[in-house]
Amino acid sequence: MKPFIYFIGLFLVLTSSYGLYEGKVGRIDASAALKLSYDSLVFGMPSNEFDAVKKSNSSLINPDRLESEDDFILTFSPAVHFTNKLGLFKITGSAGVQISQYLLNGDMSNIVPTTSLSIDFDDTLALKKRISNNAKIRFETTFDLGQNIGASVLEQDLISYTYVTAGLNVRYNHSSKFGVGGGTSYSYRFYQSANTDDSPNLDFSTLPLSFRAFYIYSEKLDFFTNYTFSKSKAHGTSQNNLTDANNHSISVGADGVYSSKFSGSVSLGYSLVDYVSSNQANQDNLITSVALNWKHNSKTSSNYSLSRAFSPTAQGFSTFSTSFRAGLSHRFTDTLTGSSYLSAGITDYTYPQDFDQNSDEEKGKVDSSSMQTYGFGFGVTKRINKTFSSSGGYDFTLMDKGTSVGSYGRHLVHAEIMGRF
Repeated sequence: MKPFIYFIGLFLVLTSSYGLYEGKVGRIDASAALKLSYDSLVFGMPSNEFDAVKKSNSSLINPDRLESEDDFILTFSPAVHFTNKLGLFKITGSAGVQISQYLLNGDMSNIVPTTSLSIDFDDTLALKKRISNNAKIRFETTFDLGQNIGASVLEQDLISYTYVTAGLNVRYNHSSKFGVGGGTSYSYRFYQSANTDDSPNLDFSTLPLSFRAFYIYSEKLDFFTNYTFSKSKAHGTSQNNLTDANNHSISVGADGVYSSKFSGSVSLGYSLVDYVSSNQANQDNLITSVALNWKHNSKTSSNYSLSRAFSPTAQGFSTFSTSFRAGLSHRFTDTLTGSSYLSAGITDYTYPQDFDQNSDEEKGKVDSSSMQTYGFGFGVTKRINKTFSSSGGYDFTLMDKGTSVGSYGRHLVHAEIMGRF
């Protein structure tokens, strides 16, 4: 705990000493957030499974790591941000760390990097704007390096992986009415666990290639058709798995402002997953992506999202998830805002034909399973002054895996203070 406090003190001294810098090389400023949260199921598993694993001698989880099924987590996230404008190019980047102190499960405490870089061409940021004043060709590049640590309901553990993501998006407006575009976002995950029978998380990569044609209905609205080819691959294993796959999807939709009240993006399409494994039949399904905002008045707005999509997992499974979420936001005063949401989802897991999920007797018989989730939450955000703001909230998730475990709930309470210097 002492190094944690020392780091916070050092950061505050440096930011108060140097503060904001702006000159020929660009603008440099800093931010920091201090968060305290309580998680009732920090490992993502119900109480009866936690007790069983803790007493077990052989498990996917090392029992020696399990001190408490719940925990208080103190997180400090300082970062330095850089912005510079070079002609039509806008360069933004950040570098920082996230320091997490687990008060009950001390071995889970960690320090992870947070780094990002983005380059936009055309100061109108025309990837988001239909018509540019400066150029017909626009592009943006992104790079992100960091680490993710958090409870996974599927793996039922605190999962840790380092990720590297590099993306490129291009758009060409052939005329005031028609345009084309394309993009990619290569990602690689390095899991902090050996690829053994007792620790099955596999490093894996994804490479999507997207091609899109636009009909520019107005300066505020596009209609489009999109085709995406995505290749996922597990690394460091020769075992049969469903992470190795090629995914083809095609969709049509609209993106922009539909009226004075509604805005967002809507698409509907079809997806086909072609597994590399010859033992697994291809899968296909309808897919959709909906993200809508409804402005009721100057103080109240709501948002709605619906998603159906395939995705691989680090354990060699394939998942098809359908999720829905509805949220409401209201500004009580100029400095106080409240929000709430309801959510529901179902995830279908498809296993390799020879996946041994339960026992030798059931080997090869279990091809799929599913999990249903329901949740709600609420929170408030308070702007203290030009530098600091604070927030707090509560989230509840009910999970049902349809097995002997039954359903179980997870509670998360959090309070945070943020500053931009």
